[in-house]
Amino acid sequence: MGRPKEEHYWNQVTKGNAGTWKCKRCGREFSGGASRIKAHVDRIPGKGISACSASPHDNHPQPQETANPMEGAAEHEDHEMVDAFPGGLMQHPVNVNNTEHINYLPGGSAAVVQSNNVGFVSDEIKKLLELLHDLSLEENDIKGELDWLKSQGKQSKTQVDDWLNELQQLRNKVVDLVKGASHNFIQPLILQMSELKKEKPVVLSSEFVGKDFEKNVKKMWELVGDEKALMIGIHGMGGVGKTCLATYMETQIIRKGTFNRVIWVTVSREYSISKLQEDIAEAIGVKLGGNERIRVAHLSSALSEKGKWVLILDDVWKFIDLEKVGIPRCRINGSKLIITTRLKHVLRQMDCPTSNVIAMRPLSESEGLELFLARLGEYHKTPATFPPNILKIAGIIARECDGLPLAISVMARTMKGVDSIHQWRHALNKLEKGEMGGEMEEEVFQVLKPSYDNLMDTRLQNSFLHCALYFGFWNFDERIMNLVDNGTINNGRRSLEEIFDEGHTIFNELEDHSLLRRFWNIQNSVRNMACQRLIVRCGKELTGIPHVHEWSADLELVSLDTNRIKEIPAGISPKCPRLSTLILSNNCISSIPECFFTHMKSLAILDLSENGSLTSLPDSLSDLTRLVSLLLDKCYALEKVPPLERLQKLSRLIISYTKVEVVLGLEMLTNLRWLDLSYNEKLRLESGRVLRGLTNLQYLNLFYATLSNVEIEDVQGLTTLEYFVVGFDDCKSYNNFVTSICNTGSVPKSYLLYLGSIEDNDEIIESYDHIGPSGDHQRIVHLLDCKESPHLLSPHLLPNDLTNLYIDYNARWESLCEALSNITPSLDNIQIARCREMESVLCSFGNCSFCSNLNNLQSLQLYELDSLTVICKDDVAATDTTAQSLKPNAVFSQLRHLEIRDCDGIETLVTAGLLPQIQNLETLSVYRCNSLREIFAANSSGADSEDAASTIITLPNLTSLYLYDLPMLETVCKGIIISESFPDLETEDCPKLESRFPFKVSSS
Repeated sequence: MGRPKEEHYWNQVTKGNAGTWKCKRCGREFSGGASRIKAHVDRIPGKGISACSASPHDNHPQPQETANPMEGAAEHEDHEMVDAFPGGLMQHPVNVNNTEHINYLPGGSAAVVQSNNVGFVSDEIKKLLELLHDLSLEENDIKGELDWLKSQGKQSKTQVDDWLNELQQLRNKVVDLVKGASHNFIQPLILQMSELKKEKPVVLSSEFVGKDFEKNVKKMWELVGDEKALMIGIHGMGGVGKTCLATYMETQIIRKGTFNRVIWVTVSREYSISKLQEDIAEAIGVKLGGNERIRVAHLSSALSEKGKWVLILDDVWKFIDLEKVGIPRCRINGSKLIITTRLKHVLRQMDCPTSNVIAMRPLSESEGLELFLARLGEYHKTPATFPPNILKIAGIIARECDGLPLAISVMARTMKGVDSIHQWRHALNKLEKGEMGGEMEEEVFQVLKPSYDNLMDTRLQNSFLHCALYFGFWNFDERIMNLVDNGTINNGRRSLEEIFDEGHTIFNELEDHSLLRRFWNIQNSVRNMACQRLIVRCGKELTGIPHVHEWSADLELVSLDTNRIKEIPAGISPKCPRLSTLILSNNCISSIPECFFTHMKSLAILDLSENGSLTSLPDSLSDLTRLVSLLLDKCYALEKVPPLERLQKLSRLIISYTKVEVVLGLEMLTNLRWLDLSYNEKLRLESGRVLRGLTNLQYLNLFYATLSNVEIEDVQGLTTLEYFVVGFDDCKSYNNFVTSICNTGSVPKSYLLYLGSIEDNDEIIESYDHIGPSGDHQRIVHLLDCKESPHLLSPHLLPNDLTNLYIDYNARWESLCEALSNITPSLDNIQIARCREMESVLCSFGNCSFCSNLNNLQSLQLYELDSLTVICKDDVAATDTTAQSLKPNAVFSQLRHLEIRDCDGIETLVTAGLLPQIQNLETLSVYRCNSLREIFAANSSGADSEDAASTIITLPNLTSLYLYDLPMLETVCKGIIISESFPDLETEDCPKLESRFPFKVSSS
């Protein structure tokens, strides 16, 4: 037989005669090979063998009585019979309705004894019994851990008892079924038991809180059990629970005994290779000596001799060269390396697969309160109880800790045993101001501060500090421009693309350092750590500004973002000569005293956005001559802005969503790079004068601003413009603009031009929301409700570099060909909606000036075209679609996505003449077209149906076909469609559609 391959497992048993073996731990005797030993010793469920019942650390035999005399026999008979009723697949004929031969074992399982009655258990019964066997093994494992928890003086979660009770109920149902209940109940039972198996509680102790912790432990066990996974990473901010998770896994791995050794080494920021080698050597009990090569070889050999091990490197701050340390990279006996770190890029540099990384996140608000009350309780066993008034404050304190377990635990320790409402209120007040000091300062801030200090680049530190001035982090473009305003990102003469690339790079680095979470609020404890000695109180529900004595002369930054401040008291004038940034956004301020800005001569950034009740600004704002950024976004009631001509350093100005009618002095702000005047329906700018002098503009947004019309001279000199949004009232002005600006070589990289009214138009709002100064450059034109008939006027011009065209509510247009003109080779998306007279869209082979160069079209959407009968008005009739050759200038030669909705006049969607052009089509979606009978025409109309049935057409790239609510649809195609793979076909409410599946996969 030779030397056993799994020597480790053979060492756990004593060999007997006739292929039997006895477990050295529990003393039970079985037969079989190494895989059976492994399943028994490692307690692997679903392998048809009982789990070892002895302690994982007990290597002495502990013989047990066989619960049923047939159990031992079953194990010895070549595994033909399963040792317990809920186990494996029963291969002996039994009669499950004869219950007198079923002996129930302790814990609710049962042994099946051979019967004289012959019958065969169905596959479903077998699956049911196998599931019950697996669940019984899981139950044994849980009960073993519960005993261990009890010995440690710890309590289990209530969910554990719920799971065990549910298992017992299901077990009872199985018993009832075996006694003769209807087999109709088998499948529901299987589903219930499968679901229960998935929901098995993994973390039993009540000391651990949160769904994420349970999920992370499950993922850890999957990775620990995966022989292909050598390295496992645990990543997250300081204090979030990385070490806690690693410690939990260490304890459980030791308890289960599935590894020979668990080695823990804390690395920390002062890491060196020699120190790490010494720490590992000390942990495994070996001494290192000699030169570097000898130390590496000695440590590597020592680790290999330890068998199957887990090495936990906690608190790693930089790349570790495992080979130079002596940690084997090859997979030795399924050994694992677990790394905890705050720095995501460290895991990348060490080649830890992304799928092997556990991302730790703060607790939810309810979980934070649960942990807080648990830590306040006695020995963390029973949650503390308080009267309602204190419980309310406790909830706010827990919320202030923002889900950070370290902060929650420290605050709980600080408040433990306190029952005075005064002390609770005082603690909350201190916490909200970031003035807790004491243990909070020592334990929380000192844990978080190394993450900030590790940002070696002062640019990154400044970036994080200014991100922390705002409650939320959702609008990336806005935050990047904040960094430009404060000088962290140098504008110079750089393009917006360069600026935004640098901004996103900075945010990625902050995320890698666990200091920033996109689409999330900045973590409160992190903000408080970074903003000590500043007035930064974001999201605190304040109703007033801080007392004037807090506005010290050396203050440089103040942020009161996202509160409920209603007024600034009359007469208040903080003496802050060094204050450079003041953020009062997202409040309810209705007025600002005239003297408020008097002593803020250094103010460079002023953000008053989203104060919906603010009606006017004080004239003293005109004296803030060092102002670089003035932000007045969504100040819905704002009617008056003081003259701005003295603000010569202003580079960013946002006045949007206001009632402002005039902005005096705007034409004097020649240093402006960013001007947003969108959503100002009452705003009037003097044509030909205001904009033409702003020659440094890179960003100009006039969306939904009621302007008479932008004239050519307004923007002709704006040669640095990179982002532009503007609308036109009449076709003449629009065409003049396209001719003079867009087609002369000085067109912005991204633009949105629209002609006509945009009132209640969702499509243009969506375009506006998606177009931005960063990312891919989109160039969009919307032609809306153009009342002029295309027969009477010259066709509408389009910019030469246009990428997206939207047509909407143009009632007199019968096709695009007659309404549009000029060359647009870059156009890749067309959407047409609610053009009630449109009978066709384009011409197939470019027979007009518009279609002749339309050879890059990739997406076409047609919505609510009541008169549409055909997509292309000059379709070539064809009887043999396979013979059609694709002309290089064919309009649809690059089309990949086609969608049509609510077009009730069309009967055949893709005609025979059009088929050869759409060889690149990938997705086709059709909705609510009431007359549609056929999707792909195999032959021209009137051709013989038998010929059509035998016709073969090719759509090699089609991957998705969606057909919804088509009452008259009879067929997808009468012929055969050849594609490279079967497309995803979804149909709904197509009552007449034939059942024949027309697709075949190409043999090539």
